[in-house]
Amino acid sequence: MYFSSDYIQLKIDARDWQESLRLAAVPLLKHGDIDKAYIENMIDAVKTLGPYIVIAPGLALGHARPDKSVRNTAIAIATLDHPVNFGSSTNDPVDIIVVLAAKDNNSHIVLLQKIVALLNQEHGFELIRGAQTQTDKEKIAQLLTE
Repeated sequence: MYFSSDYIQLKIDARDWQESLRLAAVPLLKHGDIDKAYIENMIDAVKTLGPYIVIAPGLALGHARPDKSVRNTAIAIATLDHPVNFGSSTNDPVDIIVVLAAKDNNSHIVLLQKIVALLNQEHGFELIRGAQTQTDKEKIAQLLTE
């Protein structure tokens, strides 16, 4: 699995949940992993199904069904300068966005396991929320590639 600190953005400023997903996905666009259509697919899924992507307090796992808008299975992580609401009655507001792009129905499983393992570590959420420097980003990237 390829993952680097280039896929992590810290303290981005988003006005709302749609913009938070758009901005969090920028590294995936920049590296050619997804097309812009994938971002709109993620947003449309939330509009249709509700805030199901808000899977833990303060954490949204943005994703959409695999399709031709995904070139490579990849993830990007962003922390928000100001939390945004997705409409989740139990887990809003969100300040960590993980965008998962899957090329098919199976290739993303390892990535998902690595994210879960990182977040399940003692202080995993705090590590991401507290990240402020390039060194912090590199530490997170290292933990996701171990």
